Amino acid sequence: MSASNLSGRITWVSIAVGAVIAAGAGLYLTTYLQSNHDRVQRLRKAKQKYRLLLSDLSECKGILNYIDSELFPRAHELAKPSSETDARDVEAKRRELMGIGEQILRLMEKIDGVAPALVIDAAGLEPWTEHDVDLKQDAERKGLGQVLDLAGDIRAIRKSLIQKAERRAKTIDTLKASIKQPAD
Repeated sequence: MSASNLSGRITWVSIAVGAVIAAGAGLYLTTYLQSNHDRVQRLRKAKQKYRLLLSDLSECKGILNYIDSELFPRAHELAKPSSETDARDVEAKRRELMGIGEQILRLMEKIDGVAPALVIDAAGLEPWTEHDVDLKQDAERKGLGQVLDLAGDIRAIRKSLIQKAERRAKTIDTLKASIKQPAD
């Protein structure tokens, strides 16, 4: 075998090895980019759902502020004892208080419709991921741990609004009970 023949073979072998390495690197890069793209898309969907749910909760907070500023003063005014009340006035006051209570109940139902699991579901994760340690660790390995934080934020805001609405409902019930029937 001559030296030129041997160097020609080495050149072809190095070209073939280089091509295999380049193909492997290209395949790895494509796989990495595809998985990163999938992760980014899932996060984007979760954040979009998060913003939508935050908007719903903001609307609920606005309704609660309206109840506090407009309806609650009226409710307290209705509950004040007055010397000139007949049975029809008492019944009208109770009906108006029941209407305010119904508005609070509808608000609570609207708040209840904002489910933190919707954020998790939008990311393509199982809704019970937060509560299962293995699924939670798997989500964090996939780079989707942020989704669980977003769901936790929604849950905290929702809980606060529900507690405020429940307190308002209890107050309305107390005011309704305080209205006395006139003495005949």
